[in-house]
Amino acid sequence: MIVSKNLSIADVPFETPIPIMWWRSVYASTNGFAYESFMDELAIAAGKDPLDFRRSYLKDERVQKQIDKMEEISGWKNRKKNEGYGVAITECFSTTVGQVVKVSRDAAGKIKIDQVWVVMDCGWYVNPDIIRAQVEGSIVMALGAATIHEITFKDGLVQQKNFYDYNMPRITNAPPVELYIMENDGAAGGVGEPGLPPFTPALTNAIFDLTGKRIRKLPFDLTAI
Repeated sequence: MIVSKNLSIADVPFETPIPIMWWRSVYASTNGFAYESFMDELAIAAGKDPLDFRRSYLKDERVQKQIDKMEEISGWKNRKKNEGYGVAITECFSTTVGQVVKVSRDAAGKIKIDQVWVVMDCGWYVNPDIIRAQVEGSIVMALGAATIHEITFKDGLVQQKNFYDYNMPRITNAPPVELYIMENDGAAGGVGEPGLPPFTPALTNAIFDLTGKRIRKLPFDLTAI
């Protein structure tokens, strides 16, 4: 447990009869959704721009430069009406990743993801193509986890048997992704997992920006909003 004057954080471990295994980005995914969604709510309650709000608290020079780049490549300051923009910044495996997601409604009135901008600070790196592939794969996996994947049980048995009743994102669901890798001489961090955690809160924050609907439970049906 972590306790300070204005902050108390605790967890309650419990045993479950359902076996669980490893998950890409481990707890950074679930924790990232919680705290970056809450960060957005705090910004809105304070009447602050969500990106500027994060800038005011994340004082590290590398993160400040990262936020500058997020603002630049996403056109954050030139957001238009009828477009929803959401932001999230998470850190795991010694790598910080910021993402901006843009959503709008299509001709049928359904939410569509127009663009994902990613700014990764993984320190010193070798092959940017490998990083790009890992980030794109992380985002598709995060999209599935946020909006499609769900395991349900009945009488102690898993109801989903194979891909015919456990859907996966298709190539038509994959959003356009633009990646920028920060250049510095910092120690090398991970790239295979850090691209996943910020996507879902950035997406749900964008949906709130467009619709005023706050999503607090996953997975959710993107087509029903």
